[in-house]
Amino acid sequence: MKSARRLVGFLGLAALGMAAFYGVVHFDLARFVSLKAAQSTRVLHTGHKSNTTGHAHINSSPDVTTLNDAPAQDMPEVVRWYCNTPRRLEGEEGQVPDGFRLKAVFVVTRHGDRVPMETLPNVKYNYNSWTCKLDPGKWPSDPLLSSFVKSAEMLRTRPNIFGSSAKGLVSMSPYPNSAGGPSKLTQTGVAQLLRVGEKLRRAYIDSKLLTAGDTEDQFTVITTPYSRTYQSATALMYGVLQDDLFKIRVHQENNVLFCGANCRCPLRNEYMKQFKSVDAKYFSQNAEFAAALETVAKTLNSKVANVRYKIIDALFGHVCNKLDLPCTTQTHACLEREHARNVLKFVNKDEEQRRESFNDYSRLAIQPLLSSIANRMARLVEEKTEVAKFVVYSGHDMTVTPLLSVLGLTHARWVPYATHVVMEMWERDHHEDSQTSFEKNSTLTKPGRLELKQAATSLKGTFVRFIHMGRDVTDRLGFCTGKLQARLCPLEEFLEFVEHGVFQKFGKDSYTEACTP
Repeated sequence: MKSARRLVGFLGLAALGMAAFYGVVHFDLARFVSLKAAQSTRVLHTGHKSNTTGHAHINSSPDVTTLNDAPAQDMPEVVRWYCNTPRRLEGEEGQVPDGFRLKAVFVVTRHGDRVPMETLPNVKYNYNSWTCKLDPGKWPSDPLLSSFVKSAEMLRTRPNIFGSSAKGLVSMSPYPNSAGGPSKLTQTGVAQLLRVGEKLRRAYIDSKLLTAGDTEDQFTVITTPYSRTYQSATALMYGVLQDDLFKIRVHQENNVLFCGANCRCPLRNEYMKQFKSVDAKYFSQNAEFAAALETVAKTLNSKVANVRYKIIDALFGHVCNKLDLPCTTQTHACLEREHARNVLKFVNKDEEQRRESFNDYSRLAIQPLLSSIANRMARLVEEKTEVAKFVVYSGHDMTVTPLLSVLGLTHARWVPYATHVVMEMWERDHHEDSQTSFEKNSTLTKPGRLELKQAATSLKGTFVRFIHMGRDVTDRLGFCTGKLQARLCPLEEFLEFVEHGVFQKFGKDSYTEACTP
C-alpha cells in the first residue's frame, strides 16, 4: 500500500499538468498498482482476429518504390535505414492472444521527411527542389495522396475538432501545400506517414479490433505546434480513418517532450549538457571523421566549426530526396557522393559512448509523457467513456529517441523519419476469480470510486504490449522480464515502472526529487 500511496503523489501531479492541455481529468491511481497478476497459460493466437475490411472501397496501397528508384543505394546502410523510403509496411500490431480484447492504442511517432533545418555556409538552397506541395505525379507518389488532400482540406471547415490548446493550428494547412522552406514536411514525409497509418488501419480497423465509426473524441491527436508534426499526424490518421478523418480531435503540446506543466527539470538540462560533451569529445578524437569534415568545409570554402552541426542533417535532406548535393555560391564547387559517404557512415557510431549520459537525460525527459499515457490507461480500466481509445503523439526525434532509451531499445541513436512506437492496451474477455493481497474490508468510500478489491481485480486482467517499427518488443522491456502472460505485460508493471522504475537509477522517489540538484 505504501507503493500505491506514492503513486498517487507522483502520477497525480503529472496528470494534473497534462490535463490542462488534453482535457484529461485527474483521478486516483493508487488502487491500480499493488496486485501482481498470476501467470497465464493461454496460447497465443498467431494472426489477426479478422481480415474483413471496414470499407469495401478501400484497397491497400501497392509498393510504389523499387530498389532502383529508392534513394541512397550507394550510401552506407545507416543512410537507407534513416531515410525510411515509403513502402508497404507490415507489422505485428494487433496480433492478439485468444481471449483478449483491445482497449486502446497509443502511438508516439516522429514526423516524416523534411527539408533541412538550416543552410550550410556559402550555399543557397533552391527550396523548390523539395516537393512540399503535394503532387501525385511526382516521386514518391501514393495512391492515397489525392483523397488525403480532399479529406484534410475539410478539416479547415471544422474548427470544433481543435481543442482549446490547438486554436493556432486552425489556420495551418493540414497538409503540405506551399513552396519548400527550412524544416517543411515533404511529399516523402506525407507518404511515410500514410503508410504507417495504412498499416495501423489493417491491424486495428480492418480486423475489427477498433471501429473507425466510433463516436467523436475516440481518436485523439496531440501534436507540437509545427507544421511538420501536425501534417504528419493528419497523414497518419488519414491512413487509419480515411473517410472518417473528421472524427479526430486535435490538441497542441508546446514542448517536444510532451511534458505539459512538468517541463521544468534542472537536472534534465544538466544531463543533456553532459551528453553533448561526450558526443563532442568522441568526434573531436576521431581522426577519420575530422578529416571528412575538413574536406567538406574546404569544398564549401568555410570552417569546420560552421559545418560540424549542420552537415549531417543537410546531407540527409538531399540524399533522402534524391537531390543533387549542395554547391557553394562562391566557387561553385559541389559536394560529391564520396563526401557524403565519408561523413554519414559515422552516424550512430558513438552510440555506446554516449548511452549512459543520454539515458540519464532520457529518464527525466520522457517521464511526463509516460505518465500521461499511464493515466489514460488507468482511466480506461475504470471504463471512463471520455478517454480516447486511439491517441497519437506526433513529435520529433527528440521525442522518440528518449522514449526508446528509457525502454532499453536503443541508446542515443538517430531515429528514422516516421519512427513509431505503438503501445497497445489489452483486457481479458472474462476476468478470472483470484485472491487479492488486500484486506477483505478495504474499500474506497468517496463517491464514484471503485471498491479497492474490484479495482485491483480489474487491473489484474489488463495488459500492455509494445511494438517498435512493427516489431513486438514487449519481451525486451526490463520491467516486463519474467512477468509476461501470453506474451503480454501486466499493466501494473508498466505503472510501477513509470512511478518508480524510471527514478531507481537516481535513488529518488519522484519526478520532482529526481529533477532537483
